[in-house]
Amino acid sequence: MMLKKKTSIPAIAVIVLIGLAIVGFSFAHWSAYLDVEGEVETGILDAAIVTWFCNDGGIDPGYTKDIAQCYCWIDEEDPHYAYVTIENAYPSYEVRFTCDIENTGTIPWFMLTPKVNGIPLVDSQWVDIDLDGDGYPDANFMYIDGEDKQVHPGDFVEWSLRIHFKQTAHQDFTYTFTISVEVIQWNMVD
Repeated sequence: MMLKKKTSIPAIAVIVLIGLAIVGFSFAHWSAYLDVEGEVETGILDAAIVTWFCNDGGIDPGYTKDIAQCYCWIDEEDPHYAYVTIENAYPSYEVRFTCDIENTGTIPWFMLTPKVNGIPLVDSQWVDIDLDGDGYPDANFMYIDGEDKQVHPGDFVEWSLRIHFKQTAHQDFTYTFTISVEVIQWNMVD
């Protein structure tokens, strides 16, 4: 007869349990959780139109008579907007506005294209705009110098707006329109 070796299942179970206990003990000593708390304070992106004036202070620019009048003002409640009223404009009447925009926030920004009644202008190019809604452009608008300048907090950017009235300008008429400016944070420019 052949002798059978006795294997003890309980002995194997004890060895496995001891091994699992050692692994569990090691895992418990080698793992931990970290809680990280922090506070992030973001900057403020803001701008304000601080000066806004036109070059028609009496005699019409380029002429010897005072026919048209131009008025401009900044919205006191929201200085992102400026308004213009031109009375008695005539064909070929041209007026120039100058505007200073201050960075009133805490981060640098770039000025995007200004808009007239929501219509974007193009730097150094004439854009026809219908100001009275009759389907015909009354004036050409061109803005000059303002884009592609990074403006830091407390600094200003100056830009100009030229308006040239076309042959379709109405007699004895008052044109009023809104100028708006949008800025974008310095690191978001394409």
